[in-house]
Amino acid sequence: MFSLHERNTFITVLLLVAAVSGICHGANDSLHSETVLGDVDLIIRNGRVIDPETGLDTLATVAIKDGIIQRIVAAPDTFPGDAPTVINAEGSVVSPGFINTHTHETAETETEANIKPASKLYVFDGITFWLGGNCGLSPTGIKVDVGDGNFMQVGDPDKPMTEFLNELENIPLYNHYATLSGNITLRSRMGLKHMQKENDEQIEKMKAILAEELAAGSFGLSIGAMYDMGATTKALIELAKVSREHGGMAAIHTRYPTFNLKHLLLGVNFVFPKRAIYEAINICQISKVPLIVSHITDMSQADSIAWAMETLDNAVREGLPLAGDIIGHDFLINNFFILTFKGKIPVPIMMKLGNYSIDQFYAAADYVIDGQVVARQFEQFTMEKANFLREHVRQLEGFGQGIRDMPMFCQIMPPEDTMLALRYPWVFIGNDGGGPSIDPETGEPAPISPRGLTAFSRLLGHWSREKGALSLHEAIFKASTAPAIWLGLEKKGRIQEGCDADIVIFDPETIIDRAGWVDGTMHRKPDGISHVIVSGEVVVENNELTGAAPGRLVRRTWRIPGNTADILALYDNNVANP
Repeated sequence: MFSLHERNTFITVLLLVAAVSGICHGANDSLHSETVLGDVDLIIRNGRVIDPETGLDTLATVAIKDGIIQRIVAAPDTFPGDAPTVINAEGSVVSPGFINTHTHETAETETEANIKPASKLYVFDGITFWLGGNCGLSPTGIKVDVGDGNFMQVGDPDKPMTEFLNELENIPLYNHYATLSGNITLRSRMGLKHMQKENDEQIEKMKAILAEELAAGSFGLSIGAMYDMGATTKALIELAKVSREHGGMAAIHTRYPTFNLKHLLLGVNFVFPKRAIYEAINICQISKVPLIVSHITDMSQADSIAWAMETLDNAVREGLPLAGDIIGHDFLINNFFILTFKGKIPVPIMMKLGNYSIDQFYAAADYVIDGQVVARQFEQFTMEKANFLREHVRQLEGFGQGIRDMPMFCQIMPPEDTMLALRYPWVFIGNDGGGPSIDPETGEPAPISPRGLTAFSRLLGHWSREKGALSLHEAIFKASTAPAIWLGLEKKGRIQEGCDADIVIFDPETIIDRAGWVDGTMHRKPDGISHVIVSGEVVVENNELTGAAPGRLVRRTWRIPGNTADILALYDNNVANP
């Protein structure tokens, strides 16, 4: 496997050889003047082709055969072959497909129902590859004793990961999917109760299960430290070592959100608790596992984002294989039961700690007690209602039957926090999609939040074009090439000959997210994305599925490089100054 430096050197040599032989021409001439390919499967004509790795940004025609990019011919030259499908991309950007580093599945017991609805939803946002199993929750599910005779159960916790992957192997998807192995799922298989610490024997058993899953193709370990704080740092480090030993990675939802208490201390900065970020860094440092710190802006509250980003960036600059991702929205979805630490923290204290206002919180579902709806979906909280819900949370009908028993929309993400995080090249995009349910009337995916339809269209439309938080090149790099390099997806995240034809065609002047957080808006698809191409087949055309489902399970067979240093070098050389 080439490092970025070796790869760029190799590409440079090829270009020099081509120039000497007369095959490669200058920037204003065709990249290839002739070809012996003949007919191909798909031709994308006269689009603005952008490839962050090579620095290519030119009007060109792209020819695709058997799911692979065969030729890139600079406009106004035309590809001499023919194709059954020809797309006129004039006025549009032809970009590498978007790579979503943080997602969740639908949590159904049947494998196809668990994965395919999420795949179907995410592809409308240009996502051609997504990494599931995050926040400590393997796609197979969990069953955890949360006390008082209640169990939190989703999916099929008894199904082995190897069986799940084997079942998924031949299921057609709308984009490519891979998964991590969750530490909470591993804990549940040990019969550990919520908040119960692991003993040495249980740690060894979890390590053995994780090793089997890594050998079967898991991308690595996911950690949901906040969702079950009984997980010890010792166990997490030991599991991370196993992941690294078998070529995998790790991702962590940190143990606590951080807060800056300066609003309580007359403007004096005091970030608390710093352990949340330091624990993530220590796991990476000790185990040497490539580690993604998940949805950083979600977990850096009350003006603590500057400290969190600086601390993580210092670790990156010291050579750790650290990266991160963010959602990029001002809303997040979480669980009232979790945010109040199982209902133990009084709501006024939670408001004061985070410098929140109660009207920033909304019910994300109907809350029912004794057959009566006590709060309706999209209803804005009042202090009286929030106090009542905290006291009666365990009486909610269905409590203990899902990971989001009391889901709530939280409008607590200042745009300044997102704009700050987007400045860092090692920050990727993860929509944190919760996996949609299925509308019983239409059979279509019904998102439980709009995030599955908004992350990348919002990055390019809202944050790049409207807010100027980053350039078009930086946004495409962050959405595709950077995570591909870090994950070791050598043929994805690129528009280059010989690479996978996972491509998004969008209008840079109109691309925008449209799904919202109020009733009647959550299903709205993005504007401005004309085509999503997966493995050389058009899956989405003008916001409609074509019926093609060429996406497949991706089993990891390589060592994940986690080359954050290479991402920084490429950013400095090709992306920051294209």
